[in-house]
Amino acid sequence: MNHLPSELEDVIIDFCHEDRTTLASCGLVCRGWLPASRFHLFSSITLTAENTPGFLDIISHTQTIKPLVQDVELRFSGASVLYLQVVPILLLLTRTTQLSLRPARDEVTRPVCTSSLSRALAAPSLVHLKFDFKSRFESLQQVIDCACLCPQLESLEVGGSWMRTGYFAVPPRLPRTLHTLILTCDLDNFLTWFLALENQMPPIQHLSLQHIVRREVPTVIKYLETAGPGLKSLSLAFRDTDAADQLAKEVDLSQSINLQYFHLEGSAAGIFLCLLTLLPQLRRCGIEQITVTIRGQNQPDMIRTYPWYTLDCGLSLMKRLTLLVVEPLTHVQRRDIAEGILGQLPLTRTLGIVTF
Repeated sequence: MNHLPSELEDVIIDFCHEDRTTLASCGLVCRGWLPASRFHLFSSITLTAENTPGFLDIISHTQTIKPLVQDVELRFSGASVLYLQVVPILLLLTRTTQLSLRPARDEVTRPVCTSSLSRALAAPSLVHLKFDFKSRFESLQQVIDCACLCPQLESLEVGGSWMRTGYFAVPPRLPRTLHTLILTCDLDNFLTWFLALENQMPPIQHLSLQHIVRREVPTVIKYLETAGPGLKSLSLAFRDTDAADQLAKEVDLSQSINLQYFHLEGSAAGIFLCLLTLLPQLRRCGIEQITVTIRGQNQPDMIRTYPWYTLDCGLSLMKRLTLLVVEPLTHVQRRDIAEGILGQLPLTRTLGIVTF
């Protein structure tokens, strides 16, 4: 069949929209059955040891699905599974732009990622590479080796942890196309290594540092001041309350002349004091938008004695402000608390620059 009746397409979608195996099987009946509005059903897939053989069988019989896959998450354990089953699939999915690695067990060794994935990572379409936060690495060298295999890499997201940096006999050259860095890992090793690269490090335009603790603040400050001229957006999320205040008192953002977007996340006590200290520097940078995310669920703890008037005067000079309050564990938004905080900022509220 060249085409399925539109009524039948709707029935299939309505009753099987969560059953991707059935949807994929429909592609074997008719190559053109997928309406354009349904392409997203296969845009993101997760491959495991259990479902990989079945998916490989499906895409080996039809050309309909392969061009639709853009985001692939690999959940694997052991080099044999990764090499024998997953890599052939990745080589067939020629339009995949994002690859996420999520080890099923804490057994990832350097040869697993570098040797087994070397052919797949070299695909020209791959621009986003992500290491899941549950990963455990032999060393930082393992992460860098994988990133260096991607010739067109634009963004690198790294979670997980490692105990050592590793030995780099020859300093690897990260792709010059790399412009976005998202770190939810141990920041000390990663940022220290980046600082050691000096002019070999590609200029980062979009930087997100998560779970910052007090001991990491000196390294974070040093990297921010080094990377400052190239930064266009900066996101800082703090785990320790006093880490935000410590960073604000010591960091110099005067070189961040291209900074357009700034995001702070953490507990109310640390974030409000950090923002109050940084506002003069942010104004001099000519920043376009500030987003503040407060983690908390108790309104009385939020609406406490802060220098609200000074903060209100500073925020009123900004162009746009987004204020979010989320519960710590679920990240469910608490608009009621956000509105209570905004009530302490009458000048900023009157100007209408705040969104939730």
